[in-house]
Amino acid sequence: MTYGPGPAGRRRLLPWPRALLAGALALAAVAVPAGAGAVVGGERAGGAYPFVAGVSLRGDGGAQTHRCGGSLVAARWVLTAAHCVLSGGEAIDAARLGVRVGSPDRTRGGAEAGVQRVVVHPDHSPATRHADLALLRLDRALGQEPVAPATAPPVPGDAVRLVGWGYLSNRDRELPAELRRADTTVTADADCLAGTEDDLTEGDFCHSPEPGTGSCNGDSGSPVLRYTDGRWRQIGVISRDLNADPAQVECGALPGVSPSVPHHAGWIADVIGVG
Repeated sequence: MTYGPGPAGRRRLLPWPRALLAGALALAAVAVPAGAGAVVGGERAGGAYPFVAGVSLRGDGGAQTHRCGGSLVAARWVLTAAHCVLSGGEAIDAARLGVRVGSPDRTRGGAEAGVQRVVVHPDHSPATRHADLALLRLDRALGQEPVAPATAPPVPGDAVRLVGWGYLSNRDRELPAELRRADTTVTADADCLAGTEDDLTEGDFCHSPEPGTGSCNGDSGSPVLRYTDGRWRQIGVISRDLNADPAQVECGALPGVSPSVPHHAGWIADVIGVG
Protein backbone atom coordinates (compact mmCIF):
# COMPACT_ATOMS: atom_id res chain seq x y z
CA MET A 1 0.00 0.00 0.00
CA THR A 2 1.30 3.42 -0.96
CA TYR A 3 0.23 6.61 0.71
CA GLY A 4 1.16 10.08 -0.46
CA PRO A 5 0.46 13.48 1.08
CA GLY A 6 -3.17 14.27 1.81
CA PRO A 7 -5.82 13.27 4.34
CA ALA A 8 -6.69 9.95 2.73
CA GLY A 9 -3.55 9.25 0.76
CA ARG A 10 -3.21 7.38 -2.52
CA ARG A 11 -2.79 3.62 -2.74
CA ARG A 12 -1.27 1.38 -5.39
CA LEU A 13 0.99 -1.65 -5.53
CA LEU A 14 4.46 -1.09 -6.92
CA PRO A 15 5.77 -4.03 -8.99
CA TRP A 16 9.47 -4.01 -9.92
CA PRO A 17 11.97 -6.64 -11.11
CA ARG A 18 13.59 -8.39 -8.18
CA ALA A 19 16.87 -8.39 -10.06
CA LEU A 20 17.37 -4.86 -8.70
CA LEU A 21 17.70 -6.16 -5.15
CA ALA A 22 21.49 -6.12 -4.89
CA GLY A 23 21.97 -2.67 -6.38
CA ALA A 24 18.99 -1.00 -4.74
CA LEU A 25 19.71 -2.24 -1.26
CA ALA A 26 23.40 -1.37 -1.45
CA LEU A 27 22.77 2.30 -2.18
CA ALA A 28 12.93 3.05 9.69
CA ALA A 29 2.35 16.15 19.59
CA VAL A 30 1.60 12.28 19.15
CA ALA A 31 2.73 9.65 21.61
CA VAL A 32 5.41 7.14 20.70
CA PRO A 33 3.59 4.01 19.48
CA ALA A 34 3.60 1.04 21.84
CA GLY A 35 5.57 -2.05 20.93
CA ALA A 36 9.22 -2.76 21.19
CA GLY A 37 10.36 0.53 21.62
CA ALA A 38 14.20 1.78 23.54
CA VAL A 39 17.47 0.18 23.99
CA VAL A 40 17.49 -0.80 27.67
CA GLY A 41 20.62 -1.78 29.58
CA GLY A 42 22.94 -0.92 26.72
CA GLU A 43 25.35 1.96 26.19
CA ARG A 44 25.85 4.99 23.97
CA ALA A 45 26.30 3.94 20.38
CA GLY A 46 28.44 6.82 19.16
CA GLY A 47 28.73 7.66 15.48
CA ALA A 48 29.33 4.17 14.09
CA TYR A 49 25.81 3.86 12.65
CA PRO A 50 25.27 6.88 10.36
CA PHE A 51 22.52 5.02 8.48
CA VAL A 52 20.22 4.96 11.52
CA ALA A 53 17.27 7.32 11.07
CA GLY A 54 15.09 9.13 13.55
CA VAL A 55 11.51 9.33 12.29
CA SER A 56 9.55 12.27 13.68
CA LEU A 57 5.92 13.34 13.50
CA ARG A 58 4.58 16.89 13.36
CA GLY A 59 1.82 17.47 15.89
CA ASP A 60 -1.13 19.82 15.64
CA GLY A 61 0.98 22.61 17.11
CA GLY A 62 3.64 22.21 14.44
CA ALA A 63 6.38 20.72 16.65
CA GLN A 64 8.20 17.60 15.45
CA THR A 65 8.43 14.81 18.06
CA HIS A 66 10.26 11.49 17.91
CA ARG A 67 8.02 8.73 16.61
CA CYS A 68 10.28 5.77 15.81
CA GLY A 69 13.61 4.71 14.42
CA GLY A 70 14.46 3.61 10.92
CA SER A 71 17.36 2.94 8.57
CA LEU A 72 18.51 4.49 5.33
CA VAL A 73 18.39 1.65 2.76
CA ALA A 74 18.83 3.83 -0.37
CA ALA A 75 19.52 7.52 -0.98
CA ARG A 76 15.80 8.39 -0.86
CA TRP A 77 14.32 5.51 1.13
CA VAL A 78 14.07 4.77 4.86
CA LEU A 79 12.92 1.39 6.19
CA THR A 80 10.89 1.40 9.43
CA ALA A 81 8.09 -0.55 11.15
CA ALA A 82 4.58 -0.36 9.70
CA HIS A 83 2.98 0.32 13.08
CA CYS A 84 5.13 3.46 13.33
CA VAL A 85 3.33 5.09 10.41
CA LEU A 86 -0.21 3.92 11.10
CA SER A 87 -2.86 5.48 13.31
CA GLY A 88 -6.23 3.81 13.73
CA GLY A 89 -5.34 1.41 10.91
CA GLU A 90 -4.72 4.22 8.40
CA ALA A 91 -1.39 5.63 7.29
CA ILE A 92 -0.30 8.92 8.80
CA ASP A 93 -0.18 11.76 6.25
CA ALA A 94 3.32 11.59 4.73
CA ALA A 95 3.64 15.38 4.89
CA ARG A 96 3.61 15.21 8.71
CA LEU A 97 6.63 12.88 8.87
CA GLY A 98 10.28 13.87 8.90
CA VAL A 99 13.59 12.01 8.98
CA ARG A 100 17.03 12.78 10.40
CA VAL A 101 19.97 10.60 9.34
CA GLY A 102 23.69 10.69 10.08
CA SER A 103 23.79 11.91 13.68
CA PRO A 104 23.80 9.93 16.94
CA ASP A 105 21.90 12.90 18.45
CA ARG A 106 18.26 12.66 17.40
CA THR A 107 17.75 16.41 18.01
CA ARG A 108 20.52 17.91 15.88
CA GLY A 109 23.21 17.30 13.27
CA GLY A 110 23.20 14.97 10.32
CA ALA A 111 20.84 15.56 7.41
CA GLU A 112 17.08 16.09 7.46
CA ALA A 113 14.44 15.29 4.86
CA GLY A 114 10.69 15.31 4.54
CA VAL A 115 8.61 12.32 3.48
CA GLN A 116 6.79 12.24 0.14
CA ARG A 117 5.22 8.81 0.33
CA VAL A 118 4.56 6.02 2.81
CA VAL A 119 4.54 2.43 1.51
CA VAL A 120 3.21 -0.12 4.00
CA HIS A 121 3.96 -3.79 3.37
CA PRO A 122 0.85 -5.16 1.60
CA ASP A 123 0.71 -8.19 3.92
CA HIS A 124 0.95 -6.20 7.13
CA SER A 125 -1.62 -7.03 9.81
CA PRO A 126 -1.98 -4.53 12.68
CA ALA A 127 -3.58 -7.28 14.79
CA THR A 128 -0.72 -9.77 14.54
CA ARG A 129 2.10 -7.38 13.50
CA HIS A 130 2.79 -9.70 10.55
CA ALA A 131 5.11 -8.06 7.99
CA ASP A 132 5.56 -5.05 10.27
CA LEU A 133 7.46 -3.05 7.66
CA ALA A 134 7.07 0.26 5.85
CA LEU A 135 9.24 2.26 3.48
CA LEU A 136 9.37 6.05 3.46
CA ARG A 137 10.16 7.85 0.20
CA LEU A 138 12.11 11.00 1.08
CA ASP A 139 11.69 14.37 -0.61
CA ARG A 140 15.40 14.53 -1.40
CA ALA A 141 18.38 12.23 -1.67
CA LEU A 142 20.65 12.01 1.38
CA GLY A 143 24.41 11.64 1.13
CA GLN A 144 24.92 9.21 3.99
CA GLU A 145 25.91 5.67 3.02
CA PRO A 146 22.92 3.32 3.32
CA VAL A 147 23.08 0.26 5.52
CA ALA A 148 24.05 -2.97 3.79
CA PRO A 149 21.39 -5.70 3.88
CA ALA A 150 22.02 -9.09 5.41
CA THR A 151 21.62 -11.74 2.74
CA ALA A 152 21.59 -14.86 4.93
CA PRO A 153 18.57 -15.41 7.19
CA PRO A 154 18.89 -15.19 10.97
CA VAL A 155 20.02 -18.42 12.63
CA PRO A 156 19.67 -19.31 16.33
CA GLY A 157 22.85 -18.32 18.11
CA ASP A 158 23.62 -15.37 15.82
CA ALA A 159 24.90 -12.34 17.72
CA VAL A 160 22.88 -9.25 16.76
CA ARG A 161 22.87 -5.64 17.87
CA LEU A 162 19.92 -3.34 18.59
CA VAL A 163 20.25 0.42 18.18
CA GLY A 164 17.69 3.12 18.93
CA TRP A 165 16.53 6.18 20.82
CA GLY A 166 13.78 4.53 22.87
CA TYR A 167 13.08 4.90 26.57
CA LEU A 168 15.60 3.39 28.96
CA SER A 169 12.84 1.94 31.19
CA ASN A 170 9.05 1.81 31.49
CA ARG A 171 9.23 4.54 34.11
CA ASP A 172 11.02 7.08 31.91
CA ARG A 173 9.11 10.08 30.60
CA GLU A 174 11.90 11.52 28.45
CA LEU A 175 13.64 9.90 25.51
CA PRO A 176 17.44 9.91 25.39
CA ALA A 177 18.95 12.31 22.88
CA GLU A 178 21.92 10.03 22.18
CA LEU A 179 21.63 6.83 20.16
CA ARG A 180 22.10 3.69 22.23
CA ARG A 181 23.04 0.10 21.44
CA ALA A 182 22.69 -3.31 23.08
CA ASP A 183 23.75 -6.81 22.06
CA THR A 184 21.46 -9.82 22.02
CA THR A 185 21.18 -13.26 20.40
CA VAL A 186 18.85 -14.84 17.86
CA THR A 187 16.77 -17.50 19.62
CA ALA A 188 15.09 -20.63 18.27
CA ASP A 189 11.34 -20.09 17.87
CA ALA A 190 10.42 -22.90 20.28
CA ASP A 191 12.70 -21.56 23.00
CA CYS A 192 11.49 -18.03 22.45
CA LEU A 193 7.80 -18.94 22.73
CA ALA A 194 8.12 -21.39 25.64
CA GLY A 195 5.78 -20.45 28.47
CA THR A 196 3.95 -17.77 26.46
CA GLU A 197 0.65 -17.61 24.61
CA ASP A 198 2.22 -15.58 21.83
CA ASP A 199 3.13 -16.75 18.34
CA LEU A 200 5.37 -15.72 15.46
CA THR A 201 4.20 -15.04 11.93
CA GLU A 202 6.03 -16.04 8.76
CA GLY A 203 9.21 -14.06 8.32
CA ASP A 204 9.58 -13.15 12.01
CA PHE A 205 12.49 -14.11 14.25
CA CYS A 206 13.17 -13.85 17.97
CA HIS A 207 16.11 -12.28 19.77
CA SER A 208 16.47 -12.82 23.50
CA PRO A 209 18.27 -10.28 25.66
CA GLU A 210 20.30 -10.76 28.75
CA PRO A 211 18.11 -9.88 31.75
CA GLY A 212 17.51 -6.15 31.78
CA THR A 213 18.78 -5.62 28.23
CA GLY A 214 16.57 -5.13 25.20
CA SER A 215 14.21 -2.67 23.56
CA CYS A 216 11.47 -0.34 24.81
CA ASN A 217 8.91 2.11 23.40
CA GLY A 218 10.59 4.47 20.95
CA ASP A 219 12.96 1.87 19.44
CA SER A 220 10.36 0.46 17.06
CA GLY A 221 11.43 0.66 13.43
CA SER A 222 15.12 0.80 14.30
CA PRO A 223 17.48 -1.73 12.71
CA VAL A 224 18.60 -5.07 14.10
CA LEU A 225 22.19 -5.53 12.91
CA ARG A 226 24.56 -8.46 12.38
CA TYR A 227 28.29 -7.98 11.84
CA THR A 228 29.34 -9.84 8.69
CA ASP A 229 32.30 -9.47 6.32
CA GLY A 230 33.71 -6.54 8.24
CA ARG A 231 30.60 -4.40 8.34
CA TRP A 232 27.23 -4.05 10.03
CA ARG A 233 24.36 -5.42 7.94
CA GLN A 234 20.66 -5.07 8.67
CA ILE A 235 18.98 -8.37 9.44
CA GLY A 236 15.75 -7.13 11.02
CA VAL A 237 13.55 -4.25 12.17
CA ILE A 238 12.60 -3.78 15.84
CA SER A 239 8.87 -4.53 16.02
CA ARG A 240 7.61 -5.77 19.40
CA ASP A 241 8.24 -7.82 22.51
CA LEU A 242 6.45 -11.08 23.23
CA ASN A 243 3.15 -10.55 25.05
CA ALA A 244 4.34 -7.07 25.89
CA ASP A 245 1.97 -4.98 27.98
CA PRO A 246 4.05 -1.83 28.60
CA ALA A 247 2.12 -1.16 31.80
CA GLN A 248 2.90 -4.59 33.25
CA VAL A 249 6.16 -5.87 31.76
CA GLU A 250 9.50 -4.14 32.26
CA CYS A 251 11.32 -3.29 29.05
CA GLY A 252 14.00 -5.88 28.30
CA ALA A 253 12.31 -8.62 30.33
CA LEU A 254 10.98 -10.58 27.34
CA PRO A 255 12.38 -11.64 23.95
CA GLY A 256 11.94 -9.25 21.06
CA VAL A 257 10.35 -10.08 17.71
CA SER A 258 11.51 -8.63 14.39
CA PRO A 259 10.60 -9.17 10.74
CA SER A 260 13.57 -10.59 8.83
CA VAL A 261 15.09 -8.30 6.18
CA PRO A 262 16.36 -11.25 4.07
CA HIS A 263 12.85 -12.76 4.12
CA HIS A 264 11.30 -9.53 2.83
CA ALA A 265 14.18 -8.54 0.51
CA GLY A 266 12.10 -9.01 -2.63
CA TRP A 267 9.42 -6.57 -1.48
CA ILE A 268 12.01 -4.00 -0.43
CA ALA A 269 13.70 -4.23 -3.83
CA ASP A 270 10.37 -4.00 -5.64
CA VAL A 271 9.52 -0.74 -3.88
CA ILE A 272 12.82 1.13 -3.83
CA GLY A 273 13.59 0.06 -7.38
CA VAL A 274 10.71 2.23 -8.56
CA GLY A 275 12.62 5.26 -7.27
